[in-house]
Amino acid sequence: MIRFWGQQKFEPKTGRIMGYELFLRERSGLDGKWRLPEDFSKMSAHQVTSLLVETIDSLPMDLDIVSFNLDQRQFVDPEYRVLLPNVQRLFKQRVVVELTERLGQGYAAVLPEELRNAARGFADLGISVCLDDVGTGFNQLELVDLLNPFVDEYKYALQNVRDVLTYAEIGQQVAAWKSKAHTTGKVLALEGVETSGDVSLIDQFRPDIVQGYYYGTPHALPVPGDFSYSTLGQNVG
Repeated sequence: MIRFWGQQKFEPKTGRIMGYELFLRERSGLDGKWRLPEDFSKMSAHQVTSLLVETIDSLPMDLDIVSFNLDQRQFVDPEYRVLLPNVQRLFKQRVVVELTERLGQGYAAVLPEELRNAARGFADLGISVCLDDVGTGFNQLELVDLLNPFVDEYKYALQNVRDVLTYAEIGQQVAAWKSKAHTTGKVLALEGVETSGDVSLIDQFRPDIVQGYYYGTPHALPVPGDFSYSTLGQNVG
C-alpha cells in the first residue's frame, strides 16, 4: 500500500503555509509501518499521478503550490509529461516536480542531455521544475547550469551538509545560491530547517520558501480511502 505523506512549506515573510511537499511512503503487511519505498520503479506514472490527484484534492484550496519528488529515471519517463498536465488542469495550486539527486532504478545511467530534454518538456507544458538538493549528490552546479533555462526553483537542503560543514561554510553556500537565484529569476527554497541556528540563516538570506522539522515533520495526509497497487494505475484527466 502506498500513499503520500506531506510536509508544509512556509512563506518566511508572513509565516503562512503556502504549500506542501509530498513524499511517497509504502506500508507492508508485516509490521504495518510506513517506509520510504526501496524501489520507486515498481510504481508507474499512472499510479503516482492518480494518487497525486487524490492527495491534492484532500489539501486546503488556498495553497499556492504542491510539489512531489521524481528521481532521475522517473523524471525522464515520458508518461509523466503526458499525465501531469491533466493533473494541473484539475487544480489551481501549482504542481511542482522536484528532481531529486536519486538516480533511480535501471541498468543505464540517465544522460544529462536526457534530463535537459525532460526539463524542457515540462517547461513547454507549463509544469514547474525544482532542482532539489542543489550542490549535493548529482545536482551539482554543472547539471544546474545545463537545466537552468527550464527550471523555476532551487532547493538547498541543510540536512545534507549540517554534519560536514560549519555554519560559516553553509552560509557561504546559501549566499551563493541566493545570488544565483536572484540573477536567474529563480525561487530559492531552504529545507531542513531544524534549529534556531538554521532560522538565523533565514533571517540573513531571506529565501522565498522554508520547510523543516523546526516547523513541522512529514505526516500522513488524509487521503480518501487507502491505495494499493491493485487499485492504482488509471489514467487521469
